[in-house]
Amino acid sequence: MAGIMGTGVATVPAATADTGQAGPAQVAATAQLANAYPKGRVTSRSRLAIRSRPTTRSQRLGSLHPGQIVDIKCWTWGQPVRGVRTWYRLGISTPEWVSGRYIRIIKGRVHHC
Repeated sequence: MAGIMGTGVATVPAATADTGQAGPAQVAATAQLANAYPKGRVTSRSRLAIRSRPTTRSQRLGSLHPGQIVDIKCWTWGQPVRGVRTWYRLGISTPEWVSGRYIRIIKGRVHHC
């Protein structure tokens, strides 16, 4: 190996090494993904239903706790809930919706779906 001097120890670049621990680049990438969506806080006094579509007549998929912070992917018009027609799609892969009546956006700007 002409022109290369070293200790004889092979090194693997940090980006390709699998140490089982997150390096600074991985931590930064994970933090960036976590901050990719706007954030909303549940303002209801009781659990807020998560629905399969932006209507109270659609299937209930789960619920959110009062004060819980969630990722919001986008918004659309739906069935009015106490005069508010806005529904937010949660920032996850499957379509899950919550009424905008009980969500306060606390970070970022939510775009129309």
